[in-house]
Amino acid sequence: MARHFSTPVEGIKIPFSSAPSTVRKAASNKVPGRGLSRRVMLKQGVSAAAALIFNWACSKQPAPSGLCAAVAGKRVRWIVPFPTGGGYDIYSRLIEPYLSKKLGAEIIIQNIPGGGGVVAANTLTSAPPDGLTIGIMNAPGLMSSAITGEESVPNPATDFTILGRVARTRSVFFTSRKSSLRTFDDVLAGARKRPILFSISEIGSTNFTNITVAAHLLGMNVEYVSGFPGSRAALLAVLRGEVDLGSATFESVVDQIEAGDLRPVLQCSEERIAMHASLEGVPLLGGSEGIAARRAAEFGRSIERAIEEAKSLERLIGSGILVAAPPRLNAETFECLEEKLHETLSDSEFLRAAAQSRRSPDIARAREALAEIRAASADAERFAPLIRQAIKKLRS
Repeated sequence: MARHFSTPVEGIKIPFSSAPSTVRKAASNKVPGRGLSRRVMLKQGVSAAAALIFNWACSKQPAPSGLCAAVAGKRVRWIVPFPTGGGYDIYSRLIEPYLSKKLGAEIIIQNIPGGGGVVAANTLTSAPPDGLTIGIMNAPGLMSSAITGEESVPNPATDFTILGRVARTRSVFFTSRKSSLRTFDDVLAGARKRPILFSISEIGSTNFTNITVAAHLLGMNVEYVSGFPGSRAALLAVLRGEVDLGSATFESVVDQIEAGDLRPVLQCSEERIAMHASLEGVPLLGGSEGIAARRAAEFGRSIERAIEEAKSLERLIGSGILVAAPPRLNAETFECLEEKLHETLSDSEFLRAAAQSRRSPDIARAREALAEIRAASADAERFAPLIRQAIKKLRS
């Protein structure tokens, strides 16, 4: 039986008294870990450059050498599929000043949350393929939704022009420091007595897929508490003890872990996610020594299959955070945008700013990112029945 919070997700209703508290949106002109004065100075420099390029564009002269003719001197809409303050928004605002400068264009960030990224994805695919609309996307969440038969969900493997990968998605399960579930063995013991409650923001999100498949591999009964207006609100539900566990990328919760408010209990990978002290001794989901293999042995299931499925899940989730344009983008514009994005993500200043914001880029150019997406899409197909069943349970 599913439990729901609030009404920000279409089709989900619950009593108002159960709704999580509102999370204040992050200021749109700040990136955590960076000084505002430097950002303002950089923004002013970019704006001045854009003004000069705009004058060139108005005079109908060719764009300055090294810039993309289709976008130089113009406004480029950058679509973000989740609310302000989350990981996708943070990455977008980190990228924006550097990419603006390299394109000679003004990038306008537009947050379009809803449907686990589906609303933004449909906005992107339906935009004109002129280079003036690009966006960041949740590849694993979209693939998981697409393979369940939802006709309105575009597939990252076929329905976009992929420009590159910003980062992989490596997840952990975590509990509140106040929780009696201090280790994952405690979680498994608790699951023998009652369903384990997880918070999720939306159906079709990466965390929804990760929890669903991992719970299957572990033979663990779970219930989803949904409808939170973003990942931060879902995180607060764990902190307040309204649910047992949460799932998120390690980098998105490392501050709360270091503050002692959260405790990681499972790394959803076959290798250690990061060389961070908090992960010392935290078990792995995958690999021959992982929890999935151990549970398969306990239940008399195929250990080899459990290891293979855990690896498939890691590939699917790890397909990560992509930048894309609408389909049918012409070759010249694609090549220029792809090159400028790669230059931005490889820029030493951008990488320093990302590190200051506790972000860990794992970049790939378009060809590599697309090949991995296609492979991950095949992995997603095997999990379609599980995901359909979980969606049905959540909506019942």
